[in-house]
Amino acid sequence: MDLNLIDHAKLEATWAYLTQFAISQGLNCLAALTILIVGWWLSARAARALRQTLQHTHVDDTLRPMLASIAQWVIRVLTVVLVLSQFGVQMASIIAMLGAAGLAIGLALQGTLQNIAAGIMLVLLRPFRVGQYIDAQGVAGTVRETGLFMTELQTFDGVCLRVPNGKIWG
Repeated sequence: MDLNLIDHAKLEATWAYLTQFAISQGLNCLAALTILIVGWWLSARAARALRQTLQHTHVDDTLRPMLASIAQWVIRVLTVVLVLSQFGVQMASIIAMLGAAGLAIGLALQGTLQNIAAGIMLVLLRPFRVGQYIDAQGVAGTVRETGLFMTELQTFDGVCLRVPNGKIWG
């Protein structure tokens, strides 16, 4: 009776393959993590730089935070696409997945998307500007900032209110 069930040559070949696979996947994960950290850092840095650059231009105070936020999120989306491509996900699959996810998220977040659309309309049509006093839907104050989701108001007693753009636009 032969108790030597394991072929040592096959065991060594399997061990060598698994070691090589673990090292290559570990390096892939390390590269993806590096891309993610650098991309997130770069997005924050680009948004800050854009805000500072726009301070010295004639761009309206209402547009500055929104443009910086858009630039930040574009860089973040590109970072996530780069991370996924690091793991071998094909770009066509990423685009199809983003389209399907966008539809599902759009249906699930109708209220939030309403606030984004209202924020864009508030910035483009400019019914009010930063520094003006407004009274909309029972909320009154001086406009400090109009963002993608909310408009920040400051009341006479110094209280900072954040009002959803959909409420103001409505």
